Amino acid sequence: MKQFLALLLACGGNTETGSPDSGGTAQGNTAEPKSSGIKLGISNGYYGNTWRAQYVEAMKSFCEGLVQEGALESYTLLNSTGDVTEELNNINSLISEGVDILLISPNSPTSMGSVIQTAQEQGIFVVIFNDAAAYDGTYCIYNDQSQFWEVQAKWFAEKMGGKGNLVWVTGSSGNSTSACRQNAAKAVLDNYPDIQILASAPGEWSETTAQSVVSTFLSTYGDQIDAVMAEDVMANGIVRAYENAGMDIKRISGDYQKSFLDWNVEHPEVETIGSPSVPAIGISSIKIALRLYNGDELADGVLQPNQEDASLINSIILPMPYVVVSNPDDVTGPWTEGYDDTRFISTAEAAELCAGQPDSYMLDMPHSDEQLDALFRYSQRS
Repeated sequence: MKQFLALLLACGGNTETGSPDSGGTAQGNTAEPKSSGIKLGISNGYYGNTWRAQYVEAMKSFCEGLVQEGALESYTLLNSTGDVTEELNNINSLISEGVDILLISPNSPTSMGSVIQTAQEQGIFVVIFNDAAAYDGTYCIYNDQSQFWEVQAKWFAEKMGGKGNLVWVTGSSGNSTSACRQNAAKAVLDNYPDIQILASAPGEWSETTAQSVVSTFLSTYGDQIDAVMAEDVMANGIVRAYENAGMDIKRISGDYQKSFLDWNVEHPEVETIGSPSVPAIGISSIKIALRLYNGDELADGVLQPNQEDASLINSIILPMPYVVVSNPDDVTGPWTEGYDDTRFISTAEAAELCAGQPDSYMLDMPHSDEQLDALFRYSQRS
């Protein structure tokens, strides 16, 4: 627990406490919190792959349990397909429904300001989660997306001997999470002038799109490509692109989807590393939001600069619980240094943890109650 909090403190130098406006509650929460009859609204800005499906179903199941326990009167979860207008309509619908707490996983880090202001003016407690966005009077909760590609960039640089050619398959164009990952990787690779990024294109977190992108890369650059560095939920598509091209894979970003883990166990010659942005971020965000709504105070130094606007100190950043590497020897190495709250596990270990699950299952690891308690001034169980 202490290591978890130490990592949060290391993400930024600011030591402000409390809420985004240094008060007991967020700026937009003008109404007194309810002790009962709480209505929760959740807007999920993108629903289009296996990760999102698992993340949404986990939140639904958790919220249903909260309703049965009486912690919530009701909840409504609305999905959009990556379209900003669609999500804005969904958020307006949740506002009209009269929710008390509004969680938004935004398509855009800049296009939600007006609707968020409307919600705040009506006394709705607004929390941004999963994807960062800088809006005054809100908290922002997300997995440490800088760590996601930072650790991969370190691994690739070491494995490539500090030289060679990379291609990048990024996430969704314009998404704040994808941009944060790329910036972190570039900061690492800037230290390796002999590593060149031959090309980069968005894979839209889709196996099919990633396969198309990598097929184009292979037809253009062929054997010049020493490694494919990709974001999550796309490794199967990369593999198919290589297989269809009749080419051997040198080194690629892995994944934490059961189907890929099983494939990698059967192909140990392919070196991979997978950084999971765990679907459990949805449940963790709901737990944290409920405590904040009820007036629980954050511990000193927990709030960090928002990755979209460093002048706004409103972010609660949760570290990755694990990283998956295909070579068991890679569970230690220079790429593991500084990540004390992250377990490095082998592909074989990860595949075993997924045993019995469907091929689409994403290996998950919820943040423990002890870890979440470390964010606050006191424990709920003290």
